[in-house]
Amino acid sequence: MDVYGTVAVVTGGGTGIGKAISLALVANGASVAVVYSRSEAEANQTVEEIVQGGGRAIAIKADVSNAADVRAMVERTVSELGRIDVLINNAGYTTFVPMRDLDGLDEADWDRIFDVNVKGIWLCSKAVAEPMRRGGGGAIVNISSVAGLRVSGSSMAYAVSKAAVIHLTKCLAVALSPEIRVNSVAPGLVLTRWGSQFSEERIQQSRATTPLHRTVEPEEIAQATLACVQNDVMTGHVIPVDAGSLLV
Repeated sequence: MDVYGTVAVVTGGGTGIGKAISLALVANGASVAVVYSRSEAEANQTVEEIVQGGGRAIAIKADVSNAADVRAMVERTVSELGRIDVLINNAGYTTFVPMRDLDGLDEADWDRIFDVNVKGIWLCSKAVAEPMRRGGGGAIVNISSVAGLRVSGSSMAYAVSKAAVIHLTKCLAVALSPEIRVNSVAPGLVLTRWGSQFSEERIQQSRATTPLHRTVEPEEIAQATLACVQNDVMTGHVIPVDAGSLLV
């Protein structure tokens, strides 16, 4: 897919990885709906940065785990930007609880993590399918995590939710074919506001044990995401961007 002239929806698009993806899409000629749930100031700042640079973007508030919010998000995007060609499911939620602490993770946390990380992708992907098909097709990229491919991450619920995202990606790739392609990018440790909550010891250990001896930058996730959008023969794939952490 040639990104130039397309319209993209990026959930969690105003901060961290989502902001990097929004900026990368705009740099390649897309218009972007920057979707946020709580980070209003950051989303508006991202939009302002895009507009001042000559790009086209709007900020939309939506809880991706709420079907009515998702429908309204899609309707506003189509109304104001004209179409939807690309969906980046980046919105996520977690809580930090050691993997062995089964009692430290309460039911409310488990439900919220799955509502945002898994149900949110399902709702958003369903909602954009019709406008994408009406426009001739599209591409969806789900931001998962290497925690969905190995026992790691901020909590058990987070790891299991990201494993679900990876399988959901494959299911959606079949369900939405041939008009819509669905892929996933699985980041390693990225020091955004979430990744930075790991202890300095954990961060240094990650750097020391990965083959490339480093963490991952948001812009590197954005580059991989853009590649998934642009490659017309890729669907149902999971691309780790992890400095080699899955090798050890």
